[in-house]
Amino acid sequence: MKALIIIVATFLAVIDCFAGNGSFLILKSTYLFQNQDQTGRKILTRDRQAYQVLDMYAPKSGTIAFKIEFTKKTRAVNGSGFILETEAELKELGLSEVKVYAEKPNRKSDLTTFQLVPSNQLSFTGRQEESPDFPKLTWKAVNYKTQVPMQVWVPEWAGIYRPDKDAGWLNNTYLAAVSKQFKKDVLDKVLNGQVETGFTKEQVRLALGNPEKEQLIENNTKLEWIYYSRKVIFINNIVSRVL
Repeated sequence: MKALIIIVATFLAVIDCFAGNGSFLILKSTYLFQNQDQTGRKILTRDRQAYQVLDMYAPKSGTIAFKIEFTKKTRAVNGSGFILETEAELKELGLSEVKVYAEKPNRKSDLTTFQLVPSNQLSFTGRQEESPDFPKLTWKAVNYKTQVPMQVWVPEWAGIYRPDKDAGWLNNTYLAAVSKQFKKDVLDKVLNGQVETGFTKEQVRLALGNPEKEQLIENNTKLEWIYYSRKVIFINNIVSRVL
């Protein structure tokens, strides 16, 4: 049992390391396109809102585009695939969403490609299979019919891309930053995750989130906030250096 738990944890960790594509905050009225080259069906949106990013299109020339889950529009999907959960586990999950893989995952699979389906909309076929790469995991075949957000492409110029934050965090940050009535240049930097000398603690926290660690340095005369990719030094609660 302990070995199985370790294998499951490892598998989920592998999924998680591929799962973060960041989010895109739409700030301008724009068309959202069916295709990455801005062709096909299009939808006009005027809402300033962040959405999860699924993919990125960066042509050699032309506009970079981001594939997003546009939750304001949905489509019906009939499908099938494989899950790890048992029937008993699905009942405990209630309306929680479950990752359904079109094919049994293996070490070469794109682990970011799955369909999120509410657990109560899944039906078991009775078929169970094992993957050679994950011999201790049993995959259950399921069918489903569900409504899913439309996947559309938004041009880069229409907003801000944050590869390090999810849509919920970016939406909350945008609303908080707007409520503070920052000057436009400060607001732009905060939303882009940029920090510079003269920023307040509040502005740094909005731009980067909470620090992983904070400590007093240089004979307790300065405060240091430590993040994964940088350090921010404060004197009297104002940024003096960014390392």
